[in-house]
Amino acid sequence: MIKKETLKWLSEQQEFLDNKIIEKHNLTLDHEIFRKKLIAFWVELGEYANEEKSFKYWKQGAPGAKEVQLEEYIDGLHFIISLGNQINYNFETFNFNDLGYNNNIDCYFELIKDLTALVNQPNDQTFSKILNSFLQIAKVQNYSEEDLIKTYKAKHEKNQQRQVENY
Repeated sequence: MIKKETLKWLSEQQEFLDNKIIEKHNLTLDHEIFRKKLIAFWVELGEYANEEKSFKYWKQGAPGAKEVQLEEYIDGLHFIISLGNQINYNFETFNFNDLGYNNNIDCYFELIKDLTALVNQPNDQTFSKILNSFLQIAKVQNYSEEDLIKTYKAKHEKNQQRQVENY
């Protein structure tokens, strides 16, 4: 699973990008921005699920390519980390707790519950739960820390370039 040092590094990288966005768009990090990040995370989770396809009982065929799935997963991770940064979560205190799920459907329902809790109580405890549930997907899918870092770096660079290009 992903190490605390890696989570801290992700937090620092995300803070750098978020600060560029905040400055460029003259934003204030307030509750409304937090809520918008929650929606953005939810949308990205849906895009990931659409590529991963475990819920598509009516459809035959393989899930999307691992690289495509990872990119969608990392889009969600960007927002999760950004949410944690906004509440000043200390990523070095995070301890992954394997929920014992062996499929993404269970992870998705856990995330729905955790997302609702984070909307109502944005604090370290509720954030830790949503981070844990999201990382459970990586465990279920056997995404390595190396996979996550490599994909995050590529997407982070792309997101920075998008800011330069007025995305």
